[in-house]
Amino acid sequence: MVMAIVGILAGLAVPNLQTMILRARAAEVAGDLEVVRIAALNYNAEYLSWPPEASDGDVPPELTEFLPDNFDFSADGYSLDFENWSLPGGLPGEPNTTTLIGVSVTTEEAELGNALIELLGAAIVFSVGNTHTIVIDRS
Repeated sequence: MVMAIVGILAGLAVPNLQTMILRARAAEVAGDLEVVRIAALNYNAEYLSWPPEASDGDVPPELTEFLPDNFDFSADGYSLDFENWSLPGGLPGEPNTTTLIGVSVTTEEAELGNALIELLGAAIVFSVGNTHTIVIDRS
């Protein structure tokens, strides 16, 4: 009888543990996005411009001095991408917005992306598949 009760309790605890682990990973991704956002803002404050576009998973060399030592844009289950988009003609409905600066995260698992969306909500401006983008600046 005791073993049956322990089995039932374990069956209830395991899904909750998996959910908590997924939420912790989403918080790690959100923290990395914030680190890159602050580094880009500090770069902009220092140089009055934005770092150029970088490839997915690559740290823009210009941001290195503003990031923590050994900060990497590739992590277990996700990668970051610094975005510097030029928009000739502007955004639809916002013709004066000709540049978007942002950080994208591409997750290997849809569950991690969904947990990130749940955590960040409206802070994510674009979501396409497993790639989610936060805009730092529109100019």
